[in-house]
Amino acid sequence: MQKPTAACLTCYGSGEIVADGAPQTCPDCFGEGKALSRGTKVEWRLRALENAHRQAPEESTADVLWLVNELRVAREALVRIFARCADATDESDVMREVKHRANEALGLYEQI
Repeated sequence: MQKPTAACLTCYGSGEIVADGAPQTCPDCFGEGKALSRGTKVEWRLRALENAHRQAPEESTADVLWLVNELRVAREALVRIFARCADATDESDVMREVKHRANEALGLYEQI
């Protein structure tokens, strides 16, 4: 049985917030009314970092953009590793451990 998705803590599940006297789409759940997954939150934060640093004429811009790319590549590799472990027919201790660690880093499923 799947755990029900928690309501967004910013808009309390309504999908809207009131700003400047008018309702607006909640910036944290994008109007969905439920908390976003960890992967979605990470990707949105990475995009925000990219956008902030692309516009800034700082020396660190190239380094930050490189680091964001490296994080995306590493997360994609972990997703592929997790998928291979999930599809594997043998249930060895090593396979379970790798799958558990990849899930722990990615936050795909709730740990029991």
